[in-house]
Amino acid sequence: MNEINQNSKLEELKRRLGPPDKEQIRLLLRVAPEQRLRTMLEMQEVILNSWHTRLRKAHPELSDLDLCRLMFKRLQQNG
Repeated sequence: MNEINQNSKLEELKRRLGPPDKEQIRLLLRVAPEQRLRTMLEMQEVILNSWHTRLRKAHPELSDLDLCRLMFKRLQQNG
């Protein structure tokens, strides 16, 4: 992906998310880094499981390997 495309995706994401919530950031900074990382990994697992379930329902004909490939392809497309 070229730099211009990456920048435009980043700007679009910033626009969709809106301005940062300073109070939320302040509260998050009070949480230990280990806990923030643990929470992030737990959230990532939930999201990936959700994607897997959705893709499995949409493509029941795919093998586990092909489904995994499709997940990685979608992750590359969507960041």
